[in-house]
Amino acid sequence: MKYLRMFPIVLLLVAPLALQADDPSRPSSDGAVRITVDAAKPQWKISRYLTGMHFVYGEECDSLYQDERIADWMKRAKVGMIRWPGGSAVQTYHWDNLNGHSFKADTWDPSNKTPSAPPANYMDLDEYITFCRRIGAEPLVGVNIGSGRKFKRLTDSLDEARRLIQYCKDKNYHVRHWYIGNECFKGWNADSYAKAIDQYGEVLRSVDPDIVIIGDWKFGPEDKHRFEETLQIAKTSKLINVIEIHEKWGNEWGLSENNGEPTMENWQKEAGLYKGRLDSYIERFHAEMKAAKKNVQLGFNEWGAAVQGSSDSFPVALVKADYLISLFRHPIYSACDWNLNMGPSKSRILVTTNDGHELTGFHPAAQIFELCATAQEQQSIPMTSSDTLVYGFSAKDNATDSVQVFLLNKHSESTDVELTVNGITRKATGYDLASFVAPGATKTESNPMNSDKPVIIRLAPLSFNRITFTSSAAMNP
Repeated sequence: MKYLRMFPIVLLLVAPLALQADDPSRPSSDGAVRITVDAAKPQWKISRYLTGMHFVYGEECDSLYQDERIADWMKRAKVGMIRWPGGSAVQTYHWDNLNGHSFKADTWDPSNKTPSAPPANYMDLDEYITFCRRIGAEPLVGVNIGSGRKFKRLTDSLDEARRLIQYCKDKNYHVRHWYIGNECFKGWNADSYAKAIDQYGEVLRSVDPDIVIIGDWKFGPEDKHRFEETLQIAKTSKLINVIEIHEKWGNEWGLSENNGEPTMENWQKEAGLYKGRLDSYIERFHAEMKAAKKNVQLGFNEWGAAVQGSSDSFPVALVKADYLISLFRHPIYSACDWNLNMGPSKSRILVTTNDGHELTGFHPAAQIFELCATAQEQQSIPMTSSDTLVYGFSAKDNATDSVQVFLLNKHSESTDVELTVNGITRKATGYDLASFVAPGATKTESNPMNSDKPVIIRLAPLSFNRITFTSSAAMNP
C-alpha cells in the first residue's frame, strides 16, 4: 500500500461555538451524536513525548536511515522521544561491545559463539544520538541489568552502567531519560526489580543527579496481579520517576484475556480499549499515587497493536488511533510505539525491503501519529459524548485560544455529530476536517459555519478525525 503524505494544516485557529448546557444526555438536533468540549476547564499540559518510537539497535541498518523520508516523517509526527537499544534487547546488549544481535546473543555468555554482525547493519550509541539530534528527539537509553544477574557479574554490570552514563556526559549527549532493564516480570518479582531500579539508579545518579529514572511492568494478565505489582514497584522504589506499562492490544499475555479474539469486529464493540479497562487502570494508578503521596508518573514506552484475521494494515492503524486516544486523554508522561522497524509487518511503521536496508513506504498508521502530533504540548480539555463508540480527546492552544477535537468513529456507517465547544470567546467562521479513512488515506476539507448554530459534522465510517475551527480573528490578527 502506497503511503500518502499528508500536508500539515496550520492550526493558529479559534473556535467559538454555540454555548449550550454541558449535558451529553440531552437529545441533539437530527438525532446526531452529541459531543461537548469545555475549553474553560483546562486540565494538564499534554506531554511532548506521546508520539515516541523505538530503535531496536540490531535492526537499524545504516543505509536505511540515509533515506531522508524517515527523518522527515518523524519531524511531521513530532517524535519527541526514541527508545534505544529497544525492548528486551537491553537485557543482552553491551553498549561498548556491540555484536549487532538484538536478542539472546550475549557477549558475556561463555557459550556464545555467534559472530558479530557488520557495524553497518546496526545502530550504535553514537549513531543513535546523532539521529535523535537530527530530528530534535530526546534520547531514552536503556541499562542492561540482565547480564549481571544471569552470569553473576553484578559488580561488572554496575560498572558498565556507570561507564555508559559517564560516556554520555563526557560527550555532552545530554541523555536525561534512562530505563532500567526491560520486562523484568519475566523471571523477577516486583520486590527484586524495585531494588534493582534503586541499585542501578544510585550508580547513574552518582554521575548525573538530574536524570529521569524509568522502570516498567504491566497491567495484565489480571490473574497474575500485575497491576498490584506495578503499584508495589512505584511505591517501594526510592529513585523511580516514571513506570512504563507494556500492553499491546491483540497480545494474549496482557489485558486481552476474556476480551474475545482480537478481531476488527470485537474491537468495534469496545467502548475504550480492553472494554475500557486500559483507561480504568490508568485512572486507578494516578489515584493510588496521589493517595500514597508518591510523585511517580506513568508511561507507555512499549505499546502496540495487532488485529487478527485482517488482510491489510488499515485496521491496525485504527486500533493505534484508539490507543493514542487513551494516552492523550490522560496525564501520561511518555509513550513509544512498538514498533518502527521490526515485528509483524502489519504493525511496523516502516515498510522495507532488501532485508531491511531499503525503505519502500510507510504504514497507514504513520498518518495517525501526524494527526495527533499537533495536540502535544497543548492544554488538555474535557470532552463528553452521547455515544460510547464515538469518542476521542480535545486540546486547546492557550496562546491562540484555539481548540482541536479528535474523534474516532467505530461505527461501520457514517455518523453525524453535533459538536459544541464552550469557553471560547472569538467568533468561528469555519472548520477544517482531516479524516483518516479506508483503505488508509487522510482526506481534508474546509467548511464554512454559522457560529450561532450547533455544528453538525458527518464522520466517515470507521474513521479517525481531527477537527480544527477557523475564525476571522485568527485569519486576520
